[in-house]
Amino acid sequence: MNGKKIAVLGGGAVARATSAELSSFGFEVNMFELPRFEKNIRPIMKRGGIGFSGVAGRDFAKLNMVTTNAKQGLQDVDLIILAAPAYGHQAFIEACLPHLQNGQIFLIETAYYGCLRFAKTIHYTGKQVIMAEMNHTPYTCTNIGPADVYIDARRKEVFVAALPAKYTQKVIDFLKSVYTGMTSVPNVLQTSLDNVNWIAHPAITMFHRGLIERSKQFTLPLKESLPPSAIRLMEAMDEERLELGKAFGLDLPPIKHTYEFGGDTLKEALWRSTEFETFKFEYENGSNQYLEEDLYYGLPPFVSLASLANVPTPTMKSVLQIFSVIDNVCYMKEGVNAEKMGLSGLDTREVLKLVEEGPGKKRH
Repeated sequence: MNGKKIAVLGGGAVARATSAELSSFGFEVNMFELPRFEKNIRPIMKRGGIGFSGVAGRDFAKLNMVTTNAKQGLQDVDLIILAAPAYGHQAFIEACLPHLQNGQIFLIETAYYGCLRFAKTIHYTGKQVIMAEMNHTPYTCTNIGPADVYIDARRKEVFVAALPAKYTQKVIDFLKSVYTGMTSVPNVLQTSLDNVNWIAHPAITMFHRGLIERSKQFTLPLKESLPPSAIRLMEAMDEERLELGKAFGLDLPPIKHTYEFGGDTLKEALWRSTEFETFKFEYENGSNQYLEEDLYYGLPPFVSLASLANVPTPTMKSVLQIFSVIDNVCYMKEGVNAEKMGLSGLDTREVLKLVEEGPGKKRH
């Protein structure tokens, strides 16, 4: 391994943007997609790379390899970036486990408690692999062709943490030439708690659900989706997020700061956003992939962690319960929770020890 080889997992817009930009910065990039989704990358295989345009300019990024063979895609790479939605994480982890190598970094590009969900699984392989995660992807982007991606914006700041926490700077050093806004935070609790998608998406959807359900497919521009009621709900949810952060000794930035925009209020921040100037929620049958991530991988683990830390979260619980009723799904049971993250029975001190030091020895 030479410090310049990267495997990007996934075939969607974020995986394309990540692969294209890293390649343009001189990294040797392998793109790996699960075999059952080979059609997603077949045009990229044929072309040998990805065309990109937008804030990064317009160019073609040649990739070292585009494959559905995990062993080939991960062989001798220094960094593995999981750039797939949260509901796809498990399948990629399972595909990668037999082929991980000592010294590799495994970075999850959008947190959703990814390190806590999979750290023990990777630890038990016996391989010396550093787990890490970003609070959200560095891009907003859209596929605009079979082998092309449009990058709307690059975020000015992305929070990063490793598990164990002592390796965070190593992860940042590897990618700082590309992502100059990478900022270390104390641990992977903060990266997941600072992924505020699971505040914005459910709140916005809730106040438009009846309208959304009027047709099988529905498009909701972000700047038409912010009535005062939705903003107030988001702010109440954010207050509970900040309180949970305090329980774990974290000084979390408010949601307005996370979106990186100016303005005295959250509404002003969102309205002034250039990043989301043209952003639209695309719904099908009342839902979309963002909402699916939030209801299974965002809100349930938050509520579960709050219960563990004895932090009241009446608003978060209410939002999750309402969606459970209208979707006929018990999200607390079906989604990620403390038990599924291996945190059942731990107190806040023990959780903090886990994120600082990493998982311990396997119990028999």
